[in-house]
Amino acid sequence: MNTSQTFRLASIALLACGTFACSSADPQPGVESSSPSLPSSSSSGGSTSPTGSEVAVSVVSGSLNNNSGSGVALNTRGPKSSTLERALAFLNPIGTASAATWSCSGDTLSPAFTGPGADPYSFTPASCSVTWANGKSDSSTWSGPFTLNYGAECDSTHPFMEKQAAGCELTRTTGAGGDTRTLTGPLGNSYAIDHDTNGAGTGWDPTVTPVPNDSGVEITCAAGGCSSGRSLVINGSHLTGTVTIGGSATKIWDHTIVSGDGGLTVTGAGADRVVSGTVIVEHNLIKAVSTTTFSSVGYAEPLCCFPTTGSVSTTFSKGSSVGKTESIAFSSVCGEATLTEANGTTVSLTFQHCL
Repeated sequence: MNTSQTFRLASIALLACGTFACSSADPQPGVESSSPSLPSSSSSGGSTSPTGSEVAVSVVSGSLNNNSGSGVALNTRGPKSSTLERALAFLNPIGTASAATWSCSGDTLSPAFTGPGADPYSFTPASCSVTWANGKSDSSTWSGPFTLNYGAECDSTHPFMEKQAAGCELTRTTGAGGDTRTLTGPLGNSYAIDHDTNGAGTGWDPTVTPVPNDSGVEITCAAGGCSSGRSLVINGSHLTGTVTIGGSATKIWDHTIVSGDGGLTVTGAGADRVVSGTVIVEHNLIKAVSTTTFSSVGYAEPLCCFPTTGSVSTTFSKGSSVGKTESIAFSSVCGEATLTEANGTTVSLTFQHCL
């Protein structure tokens, strides 16, 4: 199977949320079930590089969900039939079904939470795998933990931010080199994205403001506590990623991300969370800069890492697409959305990584 063929294969349903497909169909010989379907948006340079909107949503979604026992790495709800049918069409053309075994580990906070006095904590997102009766398997793994620091205003009983008090601040950081999430299919092909919160100096454009720094991702509870609202600040995240096929790796991600002035605003809790604000993305491979605006983006499914209501729009201020705008409209199906490219073309988009 050549690279272009593999890129066209759909991923196993909703690996985007850390969800392993909802199908028990054995992968057939020669079929790589976890090969991602990579975007090829004209608004982002016309390559396999992800769109500015996709990068922004992936980082904001992970910032909201990948901390202190979020439990989003395995979504136990099955997808709608359209998603499942697409997955089955690529994974198992014959349609034969058989048993599959699922397992997950991680989604842990260490040491046990006793408040800010025990800082720093290590949070390990869940890693999962599925094995079919024929021995073939897929996996989604994290390379290591994130470091969490709770501010002095945080209480000593609630590791989950949605239950924390007014003024509580949680900072999520990585060590040097970041943490990597890798999707690996039954033929050994993989799609890996590294999230490094040490973003200072990693972008190609020194004029971008706010200037990326190494202070990590910060969530601060509003005056009524995090159950009523919070702010989200991405101080400087560097995302790099590769697709590896047959032992040959191709770099498709290299982005530096910051939130706009003042960060993003999150209102509500649980299924009522709504995000508004802007995220700036430096596309280091294609030398472009884009700004993504979140317009009442809702996270209405607690077991889904991605938005299920609202939309984002992205405008390019530098690069070959300067002045052009793309947008993404989210659907009620976890990880599924519609991308409208700068030329007006609409394409289906399945999110792959919650970072």
